[in-house]
Amino acid sequence: MATDRTKYTLLMRILHWLIAVLILGMIGVGWYMAGLPDEHPTKYDIYAIHKSIGITLLGLVIIRLLVRFFSPIPKLPHDLAWWEKLLTKTVHFLLYALMLLVPISGYLMSDFAGFPVEWFGIEVPGLVDDDMDRSQGALAAHGILPYILLGLIGLHLLGSLKHRFFDKNKDNDVLKRML
Repeated sequence: MATDRTKYTLLMRILHWLIAVLILGMIGVGWYMAGLPDEHPTKYDIYAIHKSIGITLLGLVIIRLLVRFFSPIPKLPHDLAWWEKLLTKTVHFLLYALMLLVPISGYLMSDFAGFPVEWFGIEVPGLVDDDMDRSQGALAAHGILPYILLGLIGLHLLGSLKHRFFDKNKDNDVLKRML
């Protein structure tokens, strides 16, 4: 429900920045832990933390989607070009899709492999039967989807910076809506 308000709600802004920081941290931690040798003494402790934060992120994204659905959303600036509006909506849709798919693929990778998934020490119920082929498929997805998500984040950031610093009409500064 688009409105004439100029900013997202405070809860939307908090969720936006919290999720952004957690996603970037998770991608960095994922790269780090995947690069550790299997015999590294803390590798699997890092995996446990990574899984817990991934589950937390999934919950936060679901909350964010619910809040977004029930909150007033500022309209896009009226003088954006049609292609900018289309690109904005497409990137936002894909960001939400990837914010869901990345943690789901990580969960499925572990669950299909028969590894327990815990959320800070609390076991999350398994939902699928053991299937190493499907685990490998989820592993492949979990390996590539964060790169796609990172590319979309970069595009999202570049678009915000373009509107902030390069558009002639300063009313197009969409970054103000999330600050």
